[in-house]
Amino acid sequence: MGRALAVLLAWGLLVFAPFSWVQAAVYVYVDTEGTAHFTDAPTKTYFRPLPAFGLPQGVNLTSGQYADLINAIATQNGVDPALVKAIIRAESGFDQRAVSRKGAQGLMQLMPQTADRYAVGDAFDPADNIRGGVRYLRFLQDLFPGQLHLAVAAYNAGENAVLRYGGIPPYAETREYVTRVFRFYGQPDAVVTAAPIPAARPPQPARATRAEPVPSTPSVYRQVGPDGTPHYTNLPPLVRSPQPPAR
Repeated sequence: MGRALAVLLAWGLLVFAPFSWVQAAVYVYVDTEGTAHFTDAPTKTYFRPLPAFGLPQGVNLTSGQYADLINAIATQNGVDPALVKAIIRAESGFDQRAVSRKGAQGLMQLMPQTADRYAVGDAFDPADNIRGGVRYLRFLQDLFPGQLHLAVAAYNAGENAVLRYGGIPPYAETREYVTRVFRFYGQPDAVVTAAPIPAARPPQPARATRAEPVPSTPSVYRQVGPDGTPHYTNLPPLVRSPQPPAR
């Protein structure tokens, strides 16, 4: 099943499913051949919730365990709780056991090196995970002040990629990710501009080098006259050849 068919199937499920069922979380997994697998009872950690079908059971973005943790930790670090909720929704769909193919873990999908960087003891513990993710997000907002779209892009692609391209990296995944986060954040009309892919420079032909003479520093000569006055010149003093003894 191709990607386009998988999307059509997802929309079909959304349109024709009974309202009470739509409120339950639906999970999807796309295998290496591009086939999408849907379930409402995931048995593997690589199944991801489909945000359009609601959040996992027990998740409440207004109050409750996740909301209280997010509100408290985000406020402590000066980050908008609504932005944290948008990122968690885009990253894991509020599945605290989520694991990506690249190894990102937990609610905010922390890579092991990021978890170590922010002293996250258990990436699957909601409080530890949110604390590490929010601290990283705070770092990115300080790194790109007033440019929230770059901070969000860096959360997905890494700050080095954003710095290298001077904007949102021209990765389809990152562009789609930024758009999705801003939609969940309540700013669906935010303009997402990706940095252009730098054009490859054609190889330049090697130039033939010509040896150039290196100018030498002129010599300066000093002579002292009979009255003791020094004289300086760039001409060497005349040296008389010794005269043969008279016979």
